[in-house]
Amino acid sequence: MKKQTGRRLVAAVLAAVCCIGMAGQNTLRSPMTAEATTIAELEAQKAENNRRIQEYEAKLAQFKADQKAQEAYQEALNEKINVLQENLQLMDTELESIKASISQLSDEIADMEVTIEQQEKDIDKGLKEFKARLRAMYVNGNDSLASVLVGATDFYDLLSKYEMISCIARHDDELVNNLRDELESYNDNLKLLEAQKEQEKKEQADMEAKQTEMKNSMSELQQAYAESEAEKERLAKEQELANQSIANLEEQNRLANEAEDAIRNEIARAEEEARRAQEQANRLAAEQAERDRQSGNQTGQTQTQQQETPKNYNDGSFGWPCPGHYYISSGFGSRWGTTHKGIDIAQNQGAAVVASRSGTVIRSVNTCTHNYGKSANCCGNGYGNHVIIQHDDGTYSTLYGHMEKTIVSVGQYVNKGDTIGYVGSTGWSTGYHLHFEVRKNGTAVDPAGYLNY
Repeated sequence: MKKQTGRRLVAAVLAAVCCIGMAGQNTLRSPMTAEATTIAELEAQKAENNRRIQEYEAKLAQFKADQKAQEAYQEALNEKINVLQENLQLMDTELESIKASISQLSDEIADMEVTIEQQEKDIDKGLKEFKARLRAMYVNGNDSLASVLVGATDFYDLLSKYEMISCIARHDDELVNNLRDELESYNDNLKLLEAQKEQEKKEQADMEAKQTEMKNSMSELQQAYAESEAEKERLAKEQELANQSIANLEEQNRLANEAEDAIRNEIARAEEEARRAQEQANRLAAEQAERDRQSGNQTGQTQTQQQETPKNYNDGSFGWPCPGHYYISSGFGSRWGTTHKGIDIAQNQGAAVVASRSGTVIRSVNTCTHNYGKSANCCGNGYGNHVIIQHDDGTYSTLYGHMEKTIVSVGQYVNKGDTIGYVGSTGWSTGYHLHFEVRKNGTAVDPAGYLNY
C-alpha cells in the first residue's frame, strides 16, 4: 500500500513538472518535458533557471545603473552647457572691446594722418620761406655757404647742414628753430602713426583669433545641446509642427508674406522720414552758411563746418541680441516650405533681449498674451510681440520676435546693448526663443555675416 502511495506521489510530481515545463517553454531555454523522470534532472533545470534569474537581475541592476549614468551624464552635460555659455559671453564681451579699440585706433590713425598731412604742408611752406631768405642773402653777397644751401632739395637736406645754417642765419634762428621743431614733431608723429597701425594690425589679428575661438565654442555648444534631453523635447515639438496639415502650413506662409510686406513698408516709411529729415537739416545748414557768407562771418562759418564734420565713429558691429544665451536652434534659410528670415536663439526663457545696434524703434508690438508654445499663430502676424529698430546708417534694421513683452515704444532711440524686451513664445512659436533678423535696405540677410560667431 505504501509502495502504491509512493508511486502515485512520484507520478503526481512528474505530471506537475510536465505542466510547468509546458507552461514555461516560451521563457525557458531548455524546457523540461514529460520524459524528464529523475530528481537530478529537476535540480539541473532549477539550477539553470536560477542562473538565468541572476542574469536578469544583473541586467536590471545594469539598467538601473545605466539610468543613473544617463542622469549623471545629462547633469554633466547641462553643466558643460552652462560653462560654454559663460565662456561665449566672455568672448562676446572681449570681441566688443576689441572692436571698440579698433574703432578708436582707426579714428586716431585718421586724425594723425590729417595732422601729418598738415605738418608736411607747413614744413614745405617753411622750407620755401627759408630758401627765399637764403637767396636774398646770396643776392646781398653772403655767399659763404648760401650757394651750397640754396641747392638743397628739401628741408631734410637743409637740416643735415644745420650747423652751417646757424652760422649764416643767426638772425633767422626763430625760423630755423620752428622748422626744426616742426620736423621733430613730424618724425615723432610718423613713428606714432606706425605704432598705431601696428597696434591696429595686432588688434585685428586678435579679433580674428577670438572670432575663430567663438565659432568653435558655439559649434561645441550646438553639439552639447543636441545631446541634451531638453533639446530632444524641443525637436519633438518642432516635428509636431512640421507634421501639421498642409492647410496650416499654407496659413503660416500667408502670414509670413503679410508680415514681410508690413515690415518692408515700415522700413521704407522710416527711411523716407530719415531722408526728409536729412534734407531739412542740409537745407538749414545751407541757409545758415549763406547768412554767414553774407554777413562776412567767415570764422563762424569755418567753426560750423568743423563742428559738422562727422567723426569716423563706428558702432557698426552688430552685438549679440541675447547676452548669455548662444544656442541657435534654427538658422537662416529654407524651412517648412518658406524662408526662415533670421536665426532662433533658444533655451533662454525670460532672458533679456538687447538692441544689437543703436537706432530708432520703428515698431513695437506688445499686445500678445498667449506666451506659450503652440503650433499655430496667435498674434503679430506670427512674430508675436516684436520690435523693429532702424539703425543710424539708414541701411540696416533689426527685428526681434516672439518676446514675452517689449519695453520700448515707437520713436524711442535706443543705444546698442539697451534692453528692449524679454524672451517669450508669443505668435507662431513652438517654444521659448528669440527670433532675430538683420535686414539690409528692407531685405532679410543671414545674421551670420554680421554677428560675432
